[in-house]
Amino acid sequence: MKFAYYPGCSARSTCAELNEATHNVAIRLGLELTQLDSATCTGARELRAIDPVGFYTLNIRILALAEREGLPLMTICNTCTLNLLDAHAAFISEPELAEKINERLAEEGLRYSGRTRISHFLWVLYEDIGMDRLREMVVAPLTGLTVAAFYGCHITRPPGRYGFVDSRNNIALERLAEILGCRPIDYSGRTECCGFHTAAHDERVAIKLTGQHIKSAKSNGAKAMVTPCPLCHTVLDGFQKEIEKDMGEKLDMPVLHLPQLVGLALGLTPEELRLDHHMVKAQAIAPLSQV
Repeated sequence: MKFAYYPGCSARSTCAELNEATHNVAIRLGLELTQLDSATCTGARELRAIDPVGFYTLNIRILALAEREGLPLMTICNTCTLNLLDAHAAFISEPELAEKINERLAEEGLRYSGRTRISHFLWVLYEDIGMDRLREMVVAPLTGLTVAAFYGCHITRPPGRYGFVDSRNNIALERLAEILGCRPIDYSGRTECCGFHTAAHDERVAIKLTGQHIKSAKSNGAKAMVTPCPLCHTVLDGFQKEIEKDMGEKLDMPVLHLPQLVGLALGLTPEELRLDHHMVKAQAIAPLSQV
């Protein structure tokens, strides 16, 4: 099973462990990934407001690279996924915009015809691997691990972009956790915003917002959290010390990237999944899951 693979910016910088874990998990899953190393950032949402044609061109270029390979595209970032879906929809529905974009792409010998299928790693697990096959691959069930899923905004909203997930009743991560042997925890905030996109302007908003999510997960019995988005992970894990200081209490909540949770159940080691790269220690999750 082959995919063009777009890791995005965060998985090659602040969350480099996500990229490495994804490659190692893909091998176990039987996925052959062709990483699009020349692909640039999909662009901040602010760029879309300032230069919409530039924003769409950045994204369509990535889709054109995948189309040149003749492969569907797999992403691992919620915001990248939404940007690409938005750009694809605009390209298909606005012929004049599509022509402008292809004129720009022609400068480097690229052209997009609109054929690339865009899929997040979470959807690849469901739609391409399948839950029955994934269940057969589990060799180290994560028995004893109570996990709180944190979806983040851009993999569910706006709902019109997502035929696969019902943004009013997300259950994909919880069902996946059960297949991996975990016990999913219900809590307030699981489908709310992490505040990442406000952090550049005012970190205090993200700190206060996400602090409530983590506290709710912990109060309801979660021993770890899992997210399909590196931007959410940056706030949940990277800002947690600042969150604890603001709240005046210890949270000590490990936060896993989705491929890391899957990888543990497939028998990969904490070292192979780079659990040592987290701000909040996560290595203890592996032995904890076997309790």
